[in-house]
Amino acid sequence: MNSYEEQYYRVFEVPFRDTYIHLKASLDTGRRRYSFTKLDFGDGPIFFTNAEKGDMPFIVSDFNLHSFFPVVSKEIADKLLPLNINGFQLFPAVLIGDYEEWHEDFFFFNAYENLDCIDFERSEILDYSPDDSRHEVITYKFKNEVLDAIPQENRLIIRPHKVAGGGLLIHESIVNKINKYVKDSEFKFFKLSDYKLGDKYK
Repeated sequence: MNSYEEQYYRVFEVPFRDTYIHLKASLDTGRRRYSFTKLDFGDGPIFFTNAEKGDMPFIVSDFNLHSFFPVVSKEIADKLLPLNINGFQLFPAVLIGDYEEWHEDFFFFNAYENLDCIDFERSEILDYSPDDSRHEVITYKFKNEVLDAIPQENRLIIRPHKVAGGGLLIHESIVNKINKYVKDSEFKFFKLSDYKLGDKYK
């Protein structure tokens, strides 16, 4: 039996990091329903600005997060562009600095489809009720039969259905490809088999 919890990761910002950038979608980008819709490349890139302009310096890295969605450099995107992942697209993004300078050649992890793949009966859930529309997951257990039915190359990035607070689950093969571009002082990957709700604050 596959232990899928050993194969997938969540990524979070490191608390109390030295540098921090809080990306905010532009008004026009928000109108495109960019976080849960398959985007049209013909409409051009999406745009992000510094939500903490004036308070925190605008310092971009190869790997950034907007909420739980990675926004990555072309160097990272080039490692992933050949992949064919269900319900996912690497979409062009522009990061606009504090002085209106454009940082192009970035890509947004647009996971626009949810996958009903978490076994909430076997997972540890905060105040679990099967009637809840979303569940606060403390520890994760997959529905193995769901992942068994999908070729691995098509499920390397998963947006799980009915998980409170959202979050992307990233396969170890992708983590291994991009980890050298991710600063340990800024972000941390947690293997699902080791992860427990609240670990991101430690």
